[in-house]
This record gives sequence, C-alpha cells and structure tokens, in this order.
Amino acid sequence: MIINLKIKFPKIRHVLILGFFVVGFGMCYDHNDETKEEFLFNNEIYNKYIGKGYDIMFGWPLPNNELNEDIGFKEEIFDTKNNIDYINENVCHKEEYFKFIEDINDVAYIALNNINIDDLNRNINPFSASIPYKGYFTDLEIKKKKYIVAENTCLHSYATYNLKESIKNINSDFLLDTEKLPILSKSVAEKTCSKLVYMYNSKNEQCIKYIKPWITFFRKYGTHVIVSAHFGGKTINTLEVPIQKFEELKIYNYKYSIENNRYLNVFKDRLLLQNILKTENGSQHNNMQAEKAEKNYDDLGKKTNDVLNKYENSNSNKINLDIKGGNNLNDDWKQLTYEQWKNSIYTNIAPIYLDLFSLSSFMHIEKKESYNNALLYYNNLFGMNQENYYYSQNIADILLDGKQITGYGKGSLILTCPDGYTKSTGFIFSFDKSVELTNKQKKEKKVLENRIKIHPCYNKGEYDTSCSYVNKNSDIITFGWIYCVKYNFIKFETIYKKNDNGSSDAKSLDITCPDGNKLGLAFKIKLDQDKNLDKIKIKPCSIGDNNKCTIEKMKNNTDYLIWGFCIPSFYQGINSLQLIYIDKDDAVSNVQGACSDIYKNEYDDIFLGFTFAFRKDLVDGFNMSTCDGGVKHCISKMHKQKNNVSISKNTEQNYVGMFLVCRNHGENDHKFVTL
Repeated sequence: MIINLKIKFPKIRHVLILGFFVVGFGMCYDHNDETKEEFLFNNEIYNKYIGKGYDIMFGWPLPNNELNEDIGFKEEIFDTKNNIDYINENVCHKEEYFKFIEDINDVAYIALNNINIDDLNRNINPFSASIPYKGYFTDLEIKKKKYIVAENTCLHSYATYNLKESIKNINSDFLLDTEKLPILSKSVAEKTCSKLVYMYNSKNEQCIKYIKPWITFFRKYGTHVIVSAHFGGKTINTLEVPIQKFEELKIYNYKYSIENNRYLNVFKDRLLLQNILKTENGSQHNNMQAEKAEKNYDDLGKKTNDVLNKYENSNSNKINLDIKGGNNLNDDWKQLTYEQWKNSIYTNIAPIYLDLFSLSSFMHIEKKESYNNALLYYNNLFGMNQENYYYSQNIADILLDGKQITGYGKGSLILTCPDGYTKSTGFIFSFDKSVELTNKQKKEKKVLENRIKIHPCYNKGEYDTSCSYVNKNSDIITFGWIYCVKYNFIKFETIYKKNDNGSSDAKSLDITCPDGNKLGLAFKIKLDQDKNLDKIKIKPCSIGDNNKCTIEKMKNNTDYLIWGFCIPSFYQGINSLQLIYIDKDDAVSNVQGACSDIYKNEYDDIFLGFTFAFRKDLVDGFNMSTCDGGVKHCISKMHKQKNNVSISKNTEQNYVGMFLVCRNHGENDHKFVTL
C-alpha cells in the first residue's frame, strides 16, 4: 500500500484523517501479535512527545543531523500516561523526482508539510527562529544558493491523545502560569513596547510588564500542544547546484528519476551525479560552481569523485543527508542503502508529523486575544526575515552593504541614490562667499546670516531616493554626501543643529541620538564670519559608544554647525567604531589617508567615508568623492589645472579634508601621505 504524503498546508488535517482511515482499515493489527516489550517501548516514545508543549517559532520538524533534539519540544501540558491511542501504519513513500529549493518559501513549504497547526495567523512564519531555518535563509536569500532535494518518508505508527481527558490531566503549573500572564493589547505591542523598543532596551518598564512574561511563557511551554503525531523516519537529501544548472534541472527533471535509486544518499550514484554535473549541452562545471566549463568526461569523472570524497570525509558543503529515525547512529550511516534504513525504522522511531493545538484553547477567553498579539510579537521579534537578518549583523557589514553618493558645485546640488537603493541619511553643505563680515561691521557688532549651512538629508520613506538644495546664486559653494541602503528598514536617523549668531556667546550647542541609538558619523564645524572657507575648523565627534556631541562656549559672530546620524545600538560591533578626520590646508597634489598608519590586517579597512577639496582662493578646483569601504586607504584628488598644467607643477594651495569611519585604534595621530 502506498499513501501519498504530499500534504499541502493548510488542508493538511483532511489528508491526514483520510490517511488514518486508510491505514486503520488496511494496516491495523492486533496488539497481541507484538511483544509486550515492544509495546511498552513504543508507548514510552509516544508519551515522550504527545501532550508536550511545542514552540512553532524555534522548533524544526524536519531532519537535521546537527540537532540532537528538536528544541521546539517544551514542558508537559497534559499527563498522557494510559491516555494515548495508536495504530500501526508501516508505510513508506519514496520520491520519484527531485524537488527544488529556490528561496526560503520553498523550505517553509516543505517544513509545513510535516506539521498541522491549528488556526494559524497567516502573518506568522513557523520555524523561522530555528537554527536550520536561519541557515537556509542566509544560503538562499543572501548567498543566492540553489538546491535540489530528495525526500524519503516511512510511517511506523500514529498516536493520538483524547482531549476529552484534558481537564483532569492538565498540568496545574501551566494553569497557574497562564493566570499570571498580562493582558497584551495591540497598542502596547505596536507602540509602547514595539519590536525596536524591545531591541533597543529589553529592560524598558513597559516591555518588562507586558512583553517579557509572554516570552518567558513561550520559552517554557511553547506556543502549542502536541495532540497527535505520526512516528517513523524521514530523510532529506540535498545537493547545491549553480543557478544555470538549477534552471536546467527544473526543465529536464523527468530525466532524473530517483525512485529506484538504491542509495539512501541518492548522489552516491556516480552516474546520476555525473549527469547532474553535466549541462544539457555537454559542457561541465568546475566543482558545481558557475565557472568555466570543462571539456572532457575524464575531468567530469574527477570532479564527481572529488565531490563524493569530500562528502565521505564529512567536509562537503555541497551534498547533505539529514536523517530522522531509523539507523543513523553508527559510523557507517553514510553508506546506508535505502532498504537498510527502511528496515531499521522500527528500532528507532521519531515523531515526523505533528498535529498541534494552540495553547490559547486552554486559556480564559480574555487572554485569547493577548495570546494572539503575543505570538505575533514573538514571531516579529525572533523570526528570521530580511529585516531581522540585517538587524543581527555586524555594523561593519551593514555599512559596507550601502552606497555612498557625493557631489559638489556652485548654487544648486542634487544627489540621487542608484536604482534599487533608498536614501538613509546625508547632508549638503553650503558656503556663501559673497557674504563677509567687514572690520567696520565687526566693530559695530553687526550680526550676519550664517555663511556656512548644512541642509540635512532626512529619510522620508520607502521611495525617498534623493536630496536636493536649490539656489541660483553662483557665489554659493556646495558639497554633499548621502548614504543609500538596499532596504528602507535600515534607518539611520539624521540629526542637525546650528547656532544663532546673535545670542551664542558662552552658550553650548549639542546633538543627541534618541534612546537606543549611538552616533555613527558626526562632526562639528566652526567658522568666524570674517574668515574665508579655508580657515574652517572641523572636528569629528566621538562615535560608536557615544550618543551625544557638544560644542562648548560658543562666541558671537561665529558660525557653528553640528551634523550626524544615529545607528541603532543593537547592531553588533557598534562600540568598536571610530571616526577619523584628517585635514591639510596647503596641499598642492593628491593626498592619501588611511585608518591606520601601519597596515596590519583587515581591521585597518575603511568602512565608509568621504573627502573634499577646494582651492584656497575659491576661484575653482572644488572636488568631493567617496572613500570606499573594504579598502586600506582613500585618495583625495586635486582639481585639474587649466592649460594642461600638470598637478605636479601646481602651485595653488588647496584645503583637503577627509572623514573615515574605522575600527577603534586608539588615539593614533593620522596624517595625509602626499602622492
């Protein structure tokens, strides 16, 4: 008898029930036919899982050799001793052709076919907080890997708990703990203690009061209870293939029948593996990577042997065979044939299909909505998705993943992100060279409008891709820098302040990041109103472990500006950031700056930055460019000379400034190197 196990969520229950009846009538047997020892052994296995809580976020129902036990199983909800009914099944299903894993949704679909979750909110992604799911997410969504999959499933028995017995058998501690749970409203979950608030500061008073008790409860009891399960064994056999081969295999899948393959690891069949490595037009790929094609079958055979040898020596990242149930414990499990594994199922059965009921079914009605809100919050906080993936990364990787855009000119300036990127933060700096405080005006204590200004580039939403400053006055010099990100949820908040020239004397000026944020790049600028731009004073702010930057004791008739952007403090490595500013007011040729004066290793790399230069007479020669991340140094180039005069012969002095975001190297003295 063959039962089709290709169950489709959410109609999984109906297919399983049909299977139960077919199995019950066709394969049921008398308990008197089995030994008492086997009966007691199986009953112990059933009691180990049935009636227990299960965490659908951190659990993983599929085979995974790296997990000794599915951590989704939690404490007992019901005492199921002497209350479990079971029937024998003894049915196996072997895949005829490969399945394909192209993105994380394919993995979720396969996992959901191994579980039935009662009344699940469609906004919740089961298993997305588990270690295997996170690994698949990185491989599929970030590294863009592709896999072909062969599955085997053997059902040994089906066990179920009679919920009519639940009232008298329910765990009293579970009931007491549910009574203590707070009422959790949507407004608290979305605003008062939103996910970002919790990530910034989990010790927030409102988070401790309303959110933490629910998280503690889920960690102890899970989110659901197991009321029935199929026991037996399952294998997942995967092979990583390059994308062009992946697309070819999808088209010609009918040519690669695996139903009669004798190996448990179907890729041990050298002819099958060789055919997979070979493209349809006859060319072959180097070790299954998208590199240049090989030209003869001898090389193909060598590559096939290489792949298999790496697998046999447990150092292959191309072939993987995960086993749940059956003979998978001895040293020879990689050599198992399908029949050997199939015949060993009865010696080591495992739960391979779970039927779950929500724990809210056993709570008072006023707690049910709170449970739903808490479960969604639990999903949003711990489940792996594009947003949470980036939130879990090192800030160095986040900064390197963005794009920097710079520009300069006279009058108006527009900066625009590349296609596919959103503006996160930035600024446009302007200097009006037509306004200058004369000695007479200074004696008369005349106050002029600020000659230097910053026009902050705020993030205004998902489709905000540019920053502009419009002014037709050609006497205004502009420099600009914006930082662009792939995803709008990577938000770096822009902060900016300037002084009031008429009432600045002895006062201070500061910028402060919101709670849970640290400065990622910030600087302060000073310029006397009777001085030219080359007399500008610029200092970097302390960043990384600091959330504030201050200018002390300002004075009148002087322009002061502070600009910066803030980074959420939950990013890893943020405390190691250091901002370096290097300047030179008499440069006559290109200069080079770096994070470290002595290069040692990757810790000397630049994360991001920019450099600007202008001729001291402000006639011409403006320049601004980015300092690319992941390199050791940044070059600031002088303006091109007119009349084909080479830079080496340039006698015009230039002011050059450079900002570099680096790892903290202490109080090193950083200087330009003339090129």
